[in-house]
Amino acid sequence: MVALLGTGQSQAQVAPPETQCLMLPLEPAYRARQSALVVEAQVLDAQSFWDAGHARLFTRHRLRVFSLLKGQLADTTGLTLITEGGRLGFDQQVLSSTLRLAPGQTGVFFLTPAPWAGLPAPKGRACWTPFGSEQGFIEYNLTDGTATEPFRTYPALDAAFYKVMGQFTGQARQVLRALPARRVAAPLGTLAPVIASLSPQTLPAGAEAVLTITGNGFGSARGNGFVEFRNADDGGATSVKARPADYLTWTDTRIQVRVPSAANGGQPVSNGHPAGSGPVRVTTNDQLASESPSAVTIIYALTNVENIDGKLLQRPNHIAQNASGGLSFRFSPNFLANAAAVAAMQRALTTWRCATGMNWETGTPAPTNTIADDDQNVVAFDAGAQLPARVLGRTTTYYSGCFAPSGKVVFWAREIDIQYDDAAIFQFGPSPAVGSLNQIDFETVAVHELGHAHQLGHLILPGAVMHFAVGRGQNNRALNPLSDVAGGRQVLRARSFKNLGCGGPAMLPAPLTSFNAESTRDVGVRLSWTTRDECFLTSFVVERSLGSDTTAWKPVGTVATQPTAGQYQFVDTQAPAGLYYYRLLLARPDGSRDAVAPQVLTSEGASATVSIFPNPVTGEKLSLQYPAALAGPVLFRFYDALGRRVLTKSVATNAGLNILPLNVASLIPGFYILNWQDAQGNSGSRKFVRQ
Repeated sequence: MVALLGTGQSQAQVAPPETQCLMLPLEPAYRARQSALVVEAQVLDAQSFWDAGHARLFTRHRLRVFSLLKGQLADTTGLTLITEGGRLGFDQQVLSSTLRLAPGQTGVFFLTPAPWAGLPAPKGRACWTPFGSEQGFIEYNLTDGTATEPFRTYPALDAAFYKVMGQFTGQARQVLRALPARRVAAPLGTLAPVIASLSPQTLPAGAEAVLTITGNGFGSARGNGFVEFRNADDGGATSVKARPADYLTWTDTRIQVRVPSAANGGQPVSNGHPAGSGPVRVTTNDQLASESPSAVTIIYALTNVENIDGKLLQRPNHIAQNASGGLSFRFSPNFLANAAAVAAMQRALTTWRCATGMNWETGTPAPTNTIADDDQNVVAFDAGAQLPARVLGRTTTYYSGCFAPSGKVVFWAREIDIQYDDAAIFQFGPSPAVGSLNQIDFETVAVHELGHAHQLGHLILPGAVMHFAVGRGQNNRALNPLSDVAGGRQVLRARSFKNLGCGGPAMLPAPLTSFNAESTRDVGVRLSWTTRDECFLTSFVVERSLGSDTTAWKPVGTVATQPTAGQYQFVDTQAPAGLYYYRLLLARPDGSRDAVAPQVLTSEGASATVSIFPNPVTGEKLSLQYPAALAGPVLFRFYDALGRRVLTKSVATNAGLNILPLNVASLIPGFYILNWQDAQGNSGSRKFVRQ
């Protein structure tokens, strides 16, 4: 639909009346009334910081102001703007439906004083934040002189555009300095590139899938050229650039580029937008551009986070956080007060669990409604204006990183909070939402937000749960097998069900809740496991490694599922001598299999557990048998009978059974406890006596 916002030629193209990124539209006039300051400005930098309680990360930006559209401002060279979320060292917080800015972005900012307590304000300066978060920013495209915001595009930055802005703000534009110059056109006689084909035309984003673009006129080298995809977060209203590291080849007739899910929003620093379905645009080093006549379909987008140096992207994984090998969501008091919302959220959890094997459940109730970095996965309603204006729901993912023994950085989702708008007109179900009643289906929103928790990004793919928009009265509670399910399965099988060297123990594939392997002298190796609420499961397969080689596996038995889920057991009576590993495979209805992280055993009559020998220790060396599933450092701490730590050692171990000599010459005779912790988060203790 097209709506005239004022007289003249400048019009705003208004998107269909549906939510985008789970936001409802904010009318520009209302947004202007709610803003104390409206400026035309450019982002100069981005610096993340903790609040005073070390519970939330924020990002501070300095703005260069070009003109005032509402209000007055004494300092136009260092206006401070705050956005939620950020990256600081190995800690990152990413919030869905929340504005993320990068240096270089330019446009109109609708600003209100930052409402959060505990923010260290710059000396003598106020802190501002965009009203409505993402809807508080109209972004300029200085190449073609257009502008975009959620739900609207502006075809020209002309006098009519500024006249309309003045009607909203009630104040004429006061120019302080000139806007940045537009890009210089290519020399005369230079031919624009021609795109002949895209291959493949269906592929994922953020999974290192490579798109091949064929044609001519691309230039012999990339130089300042780039490839742009449609921005999935806004339905393709804007474009996102592939990052420099994504380009594999660039010749005059062929470009190969990885499809990103945390692409550059046309800026030097990633602001995290995934590539979406639609035509692809190539711009050459001479700054001539051409759009493909055909389109790509992005079938799913895996969440990527930036490495600590801001140059590399990592796909984060989940870790086991509870006794069932998975993740527990805790419902807040204000959420528990809505029984229909609780039931809808539990149905949404089951939907993902039974389609991808994601091992999550509901845990004990949360004591408060607080959303913060507190190691609790909380589901809550907001209270008042905690969520940005017109945002229906938001998922906050708290990431941590570490160095694996290989030297590679691993990021994992340490905590996930989900918050919903308490004032939205939700239909909580189980009946469907009705459009004529302006209802938003809560279960549809919950399934979508859990997709973000699953580490999936937005798509431009109607019918998929992770499609960027949902309309009033739209009920989309079922996952798309080729999109949502395939992407979720990729996240789990490639990363979350594996030990990655640091961060924490691997998640168990649902419906598994435990797995244990033990060796006995007389019987062999006994494997036992338990399940809960079995679904998405056909049978179990037990495998044994060939010696200590964890890349070579031999099936040793198959166990059928039981009519009633519960406890299972399998005994391998032909276990060979020496060191070996066991793992359990869950066979799925689609023919795939999910592997449980392997357990190491020996055949010397007992499980390969940590043991001290001899005990009591008589000399200066303590001999320690230590089985390690992965190579890496292990931290050993010695405590005396009074609980005082008296000695600490870090020892490198190899995968398999290690015999470690630890020097204890400094320990006086007496009783001690040896505590250990490896890079995967496994820990334990043993008692010993030194004579």
